Amino acid sequence: MVRIALLILTILLALPSFAEGFKVCVINSYRVPPARALEGKVRELLLKEGYSLGNSCSVKIVLGTPALIKELKEGRYQKLIFTFVLFPEELPLPKKRVYGVRIFPLPERTVRAFMEKYGKGCVKVAVPVSEGMVKIAKKYLPKRYFDLLVFRKSPVEVFSSLKEYRVVYIFPDPKLLKVVNLLNLISYGRENGILFITGLGDLKKYGVDFVQEVSYERLARLLVDLVDREPEERILPCPVKEEW
Repeated sequence: MVRIALLILTILLALPSFAEGFKVCVINSYRVPPARALEGKVRELLLKEGYSLGNSCSVKIVLGTPALIKELKEGRYQKLIFTFVLFPEELPLPKKRVYGVRIFPLPERTVRAFMEKYGKGCVKVAVPVSEGMVKIAKKYLPKRYFDLLVFRKSPVEVFSSLKEYRVVYIFPDPKLLKVVNLLNLISYGRENGILFITGLGDLKKYGVDFVQEVSYERLARLLVDLVDREPEERILPCPVKEEW
């Protein structure tokens, strides 16, 4: 019996580790600097952990909605890990073998962090939203914190209603994020003592008062950890920088 146990142990020790030779694909939809930098960091960590990178693999890490949709349709994976997807709940995600990490903090989380940092207490936050985004916005903006102010073509349509609020959250709405609309909104806010908050890091350059930014270092680490891990939560929270 002892000899058999020793033989099994010898065979196990001679086998390569799980990571050694195990191939992982990294697929990036976007050429923008943050996505390219994240891709590079993920590849670096994978190699450091002993994984092999390849084009044919069972585990795929995808960056961006286009790549995720393509992989979901093809279904050629044992595990699919994604990020850089703004609204993952809007996609037909399977209940198994697909995990993601949010690319921006949920609005409720950003509001709580803002209130905690500045001692604002629980205040209602206004959110300008275009008509086409109302359905999605309602899923991500709980009434406990947010009031939706709906516009058709331009946020200018709801400017008069903004005067009733001290804080405005900038939601990832394509119409709202048009540069001219964004600049007009922030300019109006400055004139009326309104504070702007968001979870979109790119808006820091526009002078938004509170930006809860993603930590790309921690995001890369999370994506690599998911190669071997299967958490109960299918979509993990966005890792944010500790200082704002």
